[in-house]
Amino acid sequence: MIGLADCNNFFVSCERSIDPSLDGVAMVVLSNNDGCVVARSNESKKMGVKMGQPAFEIRDLIYSGKIVAYSGNHRLYREKSLKVHDIFRRFVPFTIDYSVDESFLDMSGIPDAMITEIGNAICEACWKEERIPVTLGFASTKTLAKIAAETGKKRGEKVVTGAEGDRLEALLDTLGIGELWGVGRRLSKRLYAKGVFTIGDLYRKPLVWVRSEMGVHGERSWRELHGESCIELDYVSRKMQDSISETRTFPEDIDDFDYLRARIAIYCAHVSRRLRAMDGVCGELKVFLRTNRFHTERGYQAPEATVVFTDPIDDAAELTSAAVKCLEKIFTPGVRYKRAGVVLSRIVPCGSVSISLFDDVEKADARIKKSRNLMKTIDGLNFGNYNHVVKLASQLTAGQSGHNDGYSSSFGAPLPDSGVRSSG
Repeated sequence: MIGLADCNNFFVSCERSIDPSLDGVAMVVLSNNDGCVVARSNESKKMGVKMGQPAFEIRDLIYSGKIVAYSGNHRLYREKSLKVHDIFRRFVPFTIDYSVDESFLDMSGIPDAMITEIGNAICEACWKEERIPVTLGFASTKTLAKIAAETGKKRGEKVVTGAEGDRLEALLDTLGIGELWGVGRRLSKRLYAKGVFTIGDLYRKPLVWVRSEMGVHGERSWRELHGESCIELDYVSRKMQDSISETRTFPEDIDDFDYLRARIAIYCAHVSRRLRAMDGVCGELKVFLRTNRFHTERGYQAPEATVVFTDPIDDAAELTSAAVKCLEKIFTPGVRYKRAGVVLSRIVPCGSVSISLFDDVEKADARIKKSRNLMKTIDGLNFGNYNHVVKLASQLTAGQSGHNDGYSSSFGAPLPDSGVRSSG
């Protein structure tokens, strides 16, 4: 038995978790540059707002107060995601963090009679501790577990176990083929032309037809629908990523070095915190800038600089110092930049790092211990404080206002001229 834990309307739920007055309010969360809708509450869905819909198309609804719009605060969402995934692992030892708001749960060895009880306990813990509503679907395969979870969300049920036999086929007949995991718009259109409109239609097709029309990926989906588990994902405790990054696109082109330096410092602080959250250290840091592709008076420019560390590090101050030096190398006065970012790579577990042959072992040990204790203290103070109560001096500037980058301190306050709010 496999389970899928899916956080409901995750970005919206994160905003509501820190501002309960938003409960029951029609709201949307917008992309980084406030360009389009990336999350919707159930109330805004009923008003016809579509995922990916350009923000200007619902501007009147926002200005009239019928819908509340928030800029995406991805630092908040990442921190909530870490906490919720930790709750999942508390109840089920083997999990697969599939996305920021979804996790597969391996229920092997757990009696069927206990599965609903465990699912309800997970839902209760996520709501009580983080105010995040979660729906869980349980079935014999990952595909059927996703279908069970989606069914639960539509019905308002917290825990759903997969249907079987005639009940399963009847359920699949109610689901459009585009709702099947892994089937996108292009494949959906091709399947429509073949007379496959629902998942139930595909379920009844012979395997030889599926293999011919949809290839190996379609065959896997068909087998999963028939109860044969064949989609493999890696188990994780806290997944060690090869690289992590923090980037932003500015709504206005920026030529202020001090402003860019502060942005890069902020990105370093956040990305280094994610690095420490997975007990990693990085051996390489890259800083990049991008100009606006549509402002071509100087041509498109994409400068970047990289530094390789002799000994991998996770210290925010050291990473920021290196990043600012990179910025100094690639910044050109008079050039206006549209995007900036920091990328950490060559990531390894912190326990696997050995001290350089030329270092004094005792002094190096003491330095590393001091640095990690300091970072642990800062992380502890900042965790759950989405505006970061402890900052490096390099993160502060009186430069251009630019974009709030999801880090505005104006909790719930309307941003000038946009009607869009930031949770900060």
